[in-house]
Amino acid sequence: MGLTKKNLGALHRLDPLSKWVALVCLAVLAMHWEDPRQQAVLLLALIAAARLGAGMSWRRLLRRIAWIVGFGLPLFVVTALAVQMREGGFGELLPVSAAAFSDAAVVTLRMVSLFLSSLTYIESTDPKDFVIMMTTRLKLPYRFVFGISMALTFLPLLAEEARQEAAARKLRMGRRPRGLTERLEQWRGQLVTVFTGAIRRVEQTAGAMDAKGFGAYRERTFLRDVPLTAVGVWTIALSLVGTAGLWML
Repeated sequence: MGLTKKNLGALHRLDPLSKWVALVCLAVLAMHWEDPRQQAVLLLALIAAARLGAGMSWRRLLRRIAWIVGFGLPLFVVTALAVQMREGGFGELLPVSAAAFSDAAVVTLRMVSLFLSSLTYIESTDPKDFVIMMTTRLKLPYRFVFGISMALTFLPLLAEEARQEAAARKLRMGRRPRGLTERLEQWRGQLVTVFTGAIRRVEQTAGAMDAKGFGAYRERTFLRDVPLTAVGVWTIALSLVGTAGLWML
């Protein structure tokens, strides 16, 4: 038996437009704040939203954060070294100053927050509802909105394909990869598999859309509507007011 919206988290029951406005407000704050403590508080709030609002399990959430941090650590090192060189080079006792460490932490936490907020939005949003609301409420071109919805649809599917491919490769080997060479070979195989699957899905989707005459008409109608409820209006208002207030901190 499938889960209904009543069985899911609060973010699943919220309309895509309200969540999109909140997402943009969070991105604005993340780009504006230059204090690592503010960035850390924002990241903790996003983790709570992903866990409680989107209903993501701790295992799944931590796996995604670890994946993002894998890209964030090189960025942290490069940023710290770049800031230190701009400040006049490296000292003998402390190669990286507190200011360089703080700037690098801000940049890294900002990247993690932006990625995690986007993943939470994808996790809690139905691509069909996204298309309907952005087309009917914001009056965006439906061709453009459908392109974004394809990304929202394909990303979870490709992530699942990567997980299945890793499990199948582990079964064939009978053990975990050993050494850097085997790990690089495994990652290369996973990337090739995911890329091939993505190309196949794009070709199938493009053929189906072309057969149905997608884009033949300027306007498009929908069988159902996604209403903007009072909760959604309050979410938009609180997001805008809260962002304006926190901007001044």
